[in-house]
Amino acid sequence: MTTTAQTWFYTKPEENAYAIGERVRTTLWEARIGDIWLDTVRAESPHLMRGRYNSAEIEMEWEAGKWLALRTCPGAPALADKISQVLRLKPAITYHMPEGWRAWEWHTDGGDKRWQAIQGIPNYDQPQRLNRA
Repeated sequence: MTTTAQTWFYTKPEENAYAIGERVRTTLWEARIGDIWLDTVRAESPHLMRGRYNSAEIEMEWEAGKWLALRTCPGAPALADKISQVLRLKPAITYHMPEGWRAWEWHTDGGDKRWQAIQGIPNYDQPQRLNRA
């Protein structure tokens, strides 16, 4: 089964945990992202998957067609780069979170509202604006 981000990120996927998991994992494996496993935690929007990439814990949460957040502990910038390739979109924001987590966010609208929303909130440490659309 060939899938792309079009089947689960750019188009709203069905609210079926198994189908979402299969689509996302297959997309990532076909993009040559090895040693990754994600399980669907929440099948309704915003969708949430949790798992592992190499030795990192990961979470991927998204609202179809709008935004995607990747959170890893420890930080995994190589995975963030691969997710950018899968989405064909550069991340808009990155920041550090408590207890060693790092996050990257992709926003189809450029992320201006989100950037404003996280300013001054301690849980969003060292925020960086990466891509201004």
